[in-house]
Amino acid sequence: MKTERKSRAKGGSAFMKILGGNFLTREDISKFFPFLVYLTVLLMLIITNAYIAESTSRSIKKNTLLLRDLRVEYIYAKSAYTQESTQTILIDKLAGEGLKESLETRIVKKEK
Repeated sequence: MKTERKSRAKGGSAFMKILGGNFLTREDISKFFPFLVYLTVLLMLIITNAYIAESTSRSIKKNTLLLRDLRVEYIYAKSAYTQESTQTILIDKLAGEGLKESLETRIVKKEK
């Protein structure tokens, strides 16, 4: 039981040294400092990449919904245009302006 208490005490003091920053003053750790900086930068890049990926995913989902809405509007507008541009409806609309449908067909022959 005494060995367990000693190991716990050492573990607790090592944890406190890490939190306090005392482990950085040892000469052994100064060799690994560039590696720790590298790991820190690498972790920051990973976090940034995850943030950008999540933001892009949200943007894609938003644009997909917008595209679906715009496609529905396009189909509706095209249908309305097609319906309004039929020959019989155009004849009725243009009758008020004095234009009327030609009932004669002209065939023009080109001379060679």
